[in-house]
Amino acid sequence: MNHRPYFCLIVYSYYPGPVTRPDRLSTPGCHVTEMPRIPYPRKGRSMRHPRRFTALAAAGALLLPVGLPSTASAAPVAGEDVLYTLDADFDQGVLQDVNHDSPNNDQLQLDRRSAFFPFVNVAASARGTMLRIDVNTGAIVGEWLSAPNGRGRNPSRTTVDKLGNTWLSNRDEATGGQGSVTRVGVILGGTRVNADGTDNPTGDYLKGPFAYNTCEDRDEDGLYATSRGRDDIRPWTNAGGADNNGGVTTAADECLITYSRVAGTNTRTVAVDADNNLWTGGSNTQHQKISGADGSPLTAPFSLGCGGYGGLVDQAGTLWSARYGSNLLRYEPGTDSGACLDTTHGDYGLGMDPRTGEIWHTKVAGNRVVKLAADGTVLGSFPHGNENAQGVAVDGEGNVWVAHALFGATTVGHLRTDGTYVGNVTLPGGTGPTGVAVDTNGKVWVTNLTTNNAQRIDPDAGPVGGGGFPVGAVDLTVDLGEGAGPYNYSDMTGSVLGEITAPVGTWSVVQDGGVTGQTWGTVTWNTEAEGSVPPGTSITVEARTSDTEAGLAGEAFAPVANGVEFARVGRYIEVRATLTANPSGDSPVLSDLRIKTSERTGVFSCQATALNLAGIVVARANPPDVPCVDDYANVANVNLSAGILGVRANALTARTEQTPDDLLALPPAPGDGAVSTARIEYTRISSLLVNIEVGVIQASASVTCDANLNPVFAGSSQIASLRINGVAVTVGSAPLTIPLLIGSLQLNNTTTTPTNVVQRAFALDTALTDVVLGEAKANVEALPGEPGGSPCRV
Repeated sequence: MNHRPYFCLIVYSYYPGPVTRPDRLSTPGCHVTEMPRIPYPRKGRSMRHPRRFTALAAAGALLLPVGLPSTASAAPVAGEDVLYTLDADFDQGVLQDVNHDSPNNDQLQLDRRSAFFPFVNVAASARGTMLRIDVNTGAIVGEWLSAPNGRGRNPSRTTVDKLGNTWLSNRDEATGGQGSVTRVGVILGGTRVNADGTDNPTGDYLKGPFAYNTCEDRDEDGLYATSRGRDDIRPWTNAGGADNNGGVTTAADECLITYSRVAGTNTRTVAVDADNNLWTGGSNTQHQKISGADGSPLTAPFSLGCGGYGGLVDQAGTLWSARYGSNLLRYEPGTDSGACLDTTHGDYGLGMDPRTGEIWHTKVAGNRVVKLAADGTVLGSFPHGNENAQGVAVDGEGNVWVAHALFGATTVGHLRTDGTYVGNVTLPGGTGPTGVAVDTNGKVWVTNLTTNNAQRIDPDAGPVGGGGFPVGAVDLTVDLGEGAGPYNYSDMTGSVLGEITAPVGTWSVVQDGGVTGQTWGTVTWNTEAEGSVPPGTSITVEARTSDTEAGLAGEAFAPVANGVEFARVGRYIEVRATLTANPSGDSPVLSDLRIKTSERTGVFSCQATALNLAGIVVARANPPDVPCVDDYANVANVNLSAGILGVRANALTARTEQTPDDLLALPPAPGDGAVSTARIEYTRISSLLVNIEVGVIQASASVTCDANLNPVFAGSSQIASLRINGVAVTVGSAPLTIPLLIGSLQLNNTTTTPTNVVQRAFALDTALTDVVLGEAKANVEALPGEPGGSPCRV
């Protein structure tokens, strides 16, 4: 069978120092587990796949997670209208958990594995904070308060959402019959600086560009105030009780992004679902779903008289919540139905098998961990190596890991998913293991309440135990500091969500529109028959713009509709397509995607004519009229006759100008427009009955886009002097009509409609012959298929 190698994305600095942009590359020393490649059918065929989940990447390397909304790290693609449809086109962007592997070339589909963020997020319960640990190095990259001053803290559960944010629950909060949960954002990359933006490796702020960022620049200073590491805990004053009922307005750390009051008192349960929303529960057995976008309630509270302790959401979207009241809650949101399951199903920690979706539930006493089918049926009860147990986690290799509890234990139990007991992992320097979780590298983390530390277990190390499998051994210990009290068991790495609940991938690309203030108009995708979105799957496309490439990281993505104008402004646009599978493992297919600037819906037209005698034209600028172009015409002298009139004129000029010169290259802007001017220094018109002498004649017409991008028309003309049969006539610039024996003379005439302006300085109309001196025109013309279109609008 063919195998495909997975590349490593290297992030050289998460928080303290400058970031080196991650690029997709094959790096010596970056060992990544290879998986058998699961062929995708060719374009247009069924996209149903078996579930395959493996945590990938070794120490020192970060395999970027599903759903990562980062700034694309590939070089910008130049162009105002670019189609991405071939392998080489897609490779100009950044592929995250998507591929165009043969035989499914020239299209994107989901990889059949999902990695997750390289952190373990530990609730330092006794300190009222959360610590984030880099799973590759053991470095503590930040510490955050779990609630504002004056509110209950004592966090004990953490879980990671699809964007890498960490939710935590506060079990000391019950004021007003409500509990609370807090969400901590994540930053990768950036440079440490002072408040004025000057570089300082120990500065209180981070400055972009960032490889990834979900924190919020609340004071909009372009910098992010956030923790540097352990013990760097920024204040959360809650001045005047501003955040008592929710909100983070008084939090100094800008990676504290959500604080919500919820129905479950003394909240424990926090579990993220496939839509990235959070289910909560507490000691009063009240459960509630809150928004993964802003932390607001999405459902009314409900209680079946059970649950509210630890929790998770399984592959089918079922909520499992442990222990309080009548023990274990199993609740199906889709049908609004559920049941309380007795203690034969377990009574404490919850975990899930990423391969089968089976639930594992510990018993706090009795040396038993119970395996449950997705419908709640007990499939078996197995010993795990100790009288007591709390947290439990299941990895993708068929191993079950059981934390042996705070009652003086110094081991973690290891068994197989078929119930085979492998052995106990000894925790040197670790006592009171409460929580256990699997990281993105497939290693196991345990938090030790009594010794205030967290330890990493290599599942492939240690002696050989039952079934011929390695027992596992600790390969790293992280000191959490005095008084941490990490009573933490839950999905503190994101493995449950990242590997099982939400198989998601993204493709991001940055396009350079070439000019500041470029107006982007449409993103269109899946115009080819091969593109598909099977039931339950989705392709979501978002965009953000900035006049600098670095500035993209500070802008929010906004959804765009397929082929619908959205008019975002900025030289650079970043487009992100997110592909989401359904619970059956079907993948959508992105066959093509086109990014275009907004096109003006019309053009300017313009023309200037110095002299027109009965169709004999002298000195005309831009004869075609449509579209307007920069043009100039100049005639020194002319002597013409037609019908009863003879015309002699000197120094005839005509000019047309358009701003900007190339309408297609730039978006509409105030001041865009067209101007035409015509001028004659001297003219003499002779007939049998009338002789006319005219001094300098000048006419101009213009159309200009105003501040609201509406076309504004203007015309004016001037006649320096006029003599008729030797008699001087005062004219100037005001309109004037003079009847003559041979016809009618109209001067300084302006004709304006909603789409054009025509300015004539001099027009002599006779029964046999007409002559026009100094005519200027400026129009707007709608493009075909754009009724009412205008060059001032897109």
